[in-house]
Amino acid sequence: MSRPRVWVIGLDGVPWSLLQPWIDAGHLPTLARLQAGGAWGSLSSPMQFLTAVAWSSFITGLNPGKHGIFDFARRIPGSYEQELTNAAHRAGRSLWRILSDAGRRVGVVNVPMTFPPEPVNGFLISGLDTPGLDSAYTYPPELKAEVRDVHFIAVSTIGKSHAAYLAETLDGIDKRFELLWRTIDREPLDFYMWVEMETDAIQHCSWHLLDDPTQPGHDAILQVYRRIDHHLARLVAALPPDVTLIVMSDHGAGPIAKTVYLDRWLAQQGWLHYRRATGPSDRLRHLARVGLRQTLYLAQRFLPVGVKGFLKRFRGAHAAVETFIDKAEVDWSRTVAYATGNLGNINLNIKGRDPQGVIEPDEVEDVITAISQALYALRDPDTGEPMVAQVLRREEVYTGDLVDRAPDLLIRWTDDKYLAVKDYEGQPDGPIFGYKQKFGRHGAAYALDQTGTHIREGIAMFHGYGVRPGARLQGAQLFDLTPTILYLLDVPIPQAMDGRVLTEILDPTVITWVPRYETEAREPHRTGDFEWTAADEEALRARLQGLGYVA
Repeated sequence: MSRPRVWVIGLDGVPWSLLQPWIDAGHLPTLARLQAGGAWGSLSSPMQFLTAVAWSSFITGLNPGKHGIFDFARRIPGSYEQELTNAAHRAGRSLWRILSDAGRRVGVVNVPMTFPPEPVNGFLISGLDTPGLDSAYTYPPELKAEVRDVHFIAVSTIGKSHAAYLAETLDGIDKRFELLWRTIDREPLDFYMWVEMETDAIQHCSWHLLDDPTQPGHDAILQVYRRIDHHLARLVAALPPDVTLIVMSDHGAGPIAKTVYLDRWLAQQGWLHYRRATGPSDRLRHLARVGLRQTLYLAQRFLPVGVKGFLKRFRGAHAAVETFIDKAEVDWSRTVAYATGNLGNINLNIKGRDPQGVIEPDEVEDVITAISQALYALRDPDTGEPMVAQVLRREEVYTGDLVDRAPDLLIRWTDDKYLAVKDYEGQPDGPIFGYKQKFGRHGAAYALDQTGTHIREGIAMFHGYGVRPGARLQGAQLFDLTPTILYLLDVPIPQAMDGRVLTEILDPTVITWVPRYETEAREPHRTGDFEWTAADEEALRARLQGLGYVA
């Protein structure tokens, strides 16, 4: 037999809580076959279990404290401003960089956090963080001409009914698999990876329909899973004997019980302060912000799609308006802490570290204790149960040279069922809890509710060459897949990797070689310097907001 190969199918956000019942009910015969004839189990995603963080951890085999991606956005050093992240901001060598350096041929398709595409020994088509289809999203560049008719970035939620969004999603899955068929046999490959994102997106807007069979679209998520299972049947039927097939998700999914406006909570606790409107100019600025927000709301809500598309051409001006609206009127000279991200992160405002820091370094521990105690005291207003399971300092969660880029405090919500939401209205007296979260920045301008969120536990199935049928994963983490893939391909594993080889699911009579490790440390690899244009960043931010990935 020739040298073993590995194929990875990524199904973003798939949880066992949906997958297993539908396998047992006979809805997903292909995935049932993979489970029955292979090894399987749960994968624990790193904190915070967001798409950008999770896929970066898989790509590198490193925890976020080493690869430096903690969200879709990062703070610009020396300021309170945020910018979107991409592969150029990630430290650590990618899996396909390591394989390429070892002489293995690779094909990588639609994996998030791969833009800008890095040169590899093979080809790469970047994923969700691609700004637009007019950007350079392939390596080699000429590959773009081969795939432009079947490649797309994401199905937009903007201005669509749930039925229309579902129909476009199902068509999108067909296109995704057409891209798979076109690329998987494009050339001889040692490693091939392809990711389906629509699983995660449909869960964000359809979770509330699962328990009500009378609702139109109650089976929307199942329809998406069944369409994928149908296409996977062809792949599994043709699986070569020398291929180890891995089907995995980067995290799981579950329902949103409530949204939490962390900025409002911090303001009402006295830790965050807004500027006082002390004069006519302040009041005029506030009225201008409200007016612009309402104008954008009305435009997005009521204008015809064609007009909306025309307006999007003026991206530079629109980005400037968004920036003006979104700059919260925070009084940094009195603010102790502020919220970031979607799952629940809090940054402190420390003297000597932050531009207008107010916390003395010797007071940090007392502030952390006070905020943590207040968070643990939060109760669900309907059930009375504690809402916060853990408040963790970044040093408790991450290790590595880039821990200082992480938020100071990370919140783990009870059962992962609460969604932290930024308050862009600057209304400290508003409600702390919400029951519906709309996609996008301007509320009801987007028709679809966001009712599903991420949970930490994802899935993994192994089938084919070298897999021990019936084996179960034990305490596996997402970044364990990376050294396991290197081991299967007999490539030395970097010593810096945090993951382990998942030997419990491998057949030692077939995989007989010993794991090899690099003898010398290698410098972290980056894809190169990259700066967003204003238009690119606005386009990407709008997409991520429309899919529920960023606030």
